[in-house]
Amino acid sequence: MIKDCKKPILSVYWKGILNFGVPMKFTKNQFIWLAVLFFSCFLIYTYWETVVSICNTIYVASQPFLVGAGIAFVVNILMSFYEKLLVKFIPFGFITKIKRPIALLSALATIGLVFTWVVFTVLPDLIDSINTLISQDRSAINNLINWLLKNKSLQKIIQDLGGVTQVRELINSYSAQLLQQIMNGLTGFLTSLTSLPSTLINLFISIVFSCYVLAGKEKLGNQVNRLVDVYLGRYGKTFHYVVAILNNRFRNFFVYQSLEACILGTLCYIGMIIFNFPYAATISILIGFSAMIPVVGAYIGVTIGTILIMTHSVTLALLFVAYVVILQQFEGNLIYPYVVGGSTGLPGIWVIFAITIGSALGGILGMLVSVPVAATLYQIVKDNVVRREEAKAANALESND
Repeated sequence: MIKDCKKPILSVYWKGILNFGVPMKFTKNQFIWLAVLFFSCFLIYTYWETVVSICNTIYVASQPFLVGAGIAFVVNILMSFYEKLLVKFIPFGFITKIKRPIALLSALATIGLVFTWVVFTVLPDLIDSINTLISQDRSAINNLINWLLKNKSLQKIIQDLGGVTQVRELINSYSAQLLQQIMNGLTGFLTSLTSLPSTLINLFISIVFSCYVLAGKEKLGNQVNRLVDVYLGRYGKTFHYVVAILNNRFRNFFVYQSLEACILGTLCYIGMIIFNFPYAATISILIGFSAMIPVVGAYIGVTIGTILIMTHSVTLALLFVAYVVILQQFEGNLIYPYVVGGSTGLPGIWVIFAITIGSALGGILGMLVSVPVAATLYQIVKDNVVRREEAKAANALESND
């Protein structure tokens, strides 16, 4: 009886209320951490605007390092490839000591050359064609409407929309707004690159930071792993598991999607040269880069390409659309399954869902990142379901025995 009275009341309370029959005791350190947590929440609630301002300042200050981490991830894919080539084709002992700087410089030079080539190829034609579209009298659009009027099945729809004049005014208005927004975006991008020294400074800091990360990535990885194992304890294994899936999904996505985009852009360029479409290089590059976004990406480039070609001829623009549709069918059914396939492990319906959410949250960058992030969550949930099913089956076998 006396022993029962000496049982800690707090332990009995937590046992019955919170932990469903499993004893739960708090140590002195746990109470201290709990008090610190409540006090921190109180301070954040009281000084919310100050906290938001501090967080924004930290985020702005850390942007070069976040960009540098992204650059390091992309460059590391090329750098690892170059390192394997050096070791394979130059089988000498000294190459192991100098392969890292050679591979790093080669990867940076490759990306720099590609970026320079794209900028000097695309931007002049794109800006010139957009200026032409904005300054002209919309004759191409009027010709398109007149061509559509010859189709009797569309005449009733046009009449329901308010007649030919109303449809022409609507199309002219929306096309002018779209082209003006594209032009403003390009102008703003060029202005930020040329007139803001801080942009160049941040870019320089990002590149330097990425080089430091890549030069000592093994040492840095070991340090992070030690910190995770020490401070996360039994949760460290879960952390490593999630990071491994994230790395695998992001790497596969960028490698295979980039390869698919290059193939699509090359095929588009060859066909445009054969059929003598204008702006062949510019439109092919735009379609290739926009194809980095799965499912819907290539259609963004096709839309811009159609508008550009329409400045020359409506008929050529329609033929271009027909050509790209046929090309997409060929590439999507014969090339895409073998090149990309199930590299992300994410079903098509979830890809569309992820792209929609990503575009709403972060625009083009959100669309790019959303697919590998969603693929990671999908794999984690899938593995968890499999483990639970196996545990349930094992318990059923034990109960039967």
